[in-house]
Amino acid sequence: MTRQNLLVGLIVGVLALIIIAAALVSLFPSGETKSASGETGPASVAFSQDDMKALAVDIAARIDGDAMAALQPGDENTTAFIAIRDQLDAVRASNPNIVYIGTMRKTVNATEYVVDTNYGSNSYATAIGDVYVPTENDTVFLAGFVEPSAETYTGISGYAPVRNSSGTVVGLVGIDTWSAVAPADMKALAADTAARIDGDAMAALQPGDENTTAFIAIRDQLDAVRASNNNITYAYTMRKAGDAIEYVVDVEYGSSKYAAAIGDPYTLSAVDAVILTGFVKPCAGTYTDTVAYAPVKNSSGAFVGLVGVDAMVAAMQDV
Repeated sequence: MTRQNLLVGLIVGVLALIIIAAALVSLFPSGETKSASGETGPASVAFSQDDMKALAVDIAARIDGDAMAALQPGDENTTAFIAIRDQLDAVRASNPNIVYIGTMRKTVNATEYVVDTNYGSNSYATAIGDVYVPTENDTVFLAGFVEPSAETYTGISGYAPVRNSSGTVVGLVGIDTWSAVAPADMKALAADTAARIDGDAMAALQPGDENTTAFIAIRDQLDAVRASNNNITYAYTMRKAGDAIEYVVDVEYGSSKYAAAIGDPYTLSAVDAVILTGFVKPCAGTYTDTVAYAPVKNSSGAFVGLVGVDAMVAAMQDV
């Protein structure tokens, strides 16, 4: 499962549990599940750690532990695997703030994935037996193999043990959520970040300058923004290049093989009106996340690009 998430707002006590209970009752009436189209799906809600634990417990109790325990690498196309995957996916489809659900189990020296909800629809999804080696920060995660637990990284994750028909723990189910962030707050953050970037230094960066002091300074500045704002998952700068747009500083550069280098092009699509606005004024829009942009200026006050910050949310567009 993903090991990084976003802060989520809290639902108050009984009201939250009522909402979750109602969602789950509607989700599994007489063994049936709602479709991903969500004809009668609940409105987006935010979860507290207690809510996530309660939801994880309910989901874990519905998983066929005997079937899950028997799954082996290569069984991804079996009826047993597909049934559990579809069951978990139905939960995600009916709870808009949930972005991931999966099951894991312990091995001799580590843990391994069993059912990834994204398997079959995402090239980065894990297969049965893919290994995750816990770190010293994973105490709450490991507790999920024994009792319900929850933790907050950049979001909230909930865990609960899955048991077989004899009551023996055979693994856990994990749930990840993202938080709701107001577009206005995102715009303000983007504007503040852009104002702190050295526009002259950014404008001078050319392909191949990724190891220069100027590039590293801006990248580290963006990374500091992400680190100090738990709801932010990504930050970067871009600039216009003739009739196109190109990346300049990707906060992931040096830590992810998928990160953009200076000059990597970004192909505009029909939904990119908000990006173009960002070269002129702070703005924000919602896709599967909220993305905010603000123009970066040089020392003469001329626009030389923009800064973008992303957060996975449920929010309204606000240009």
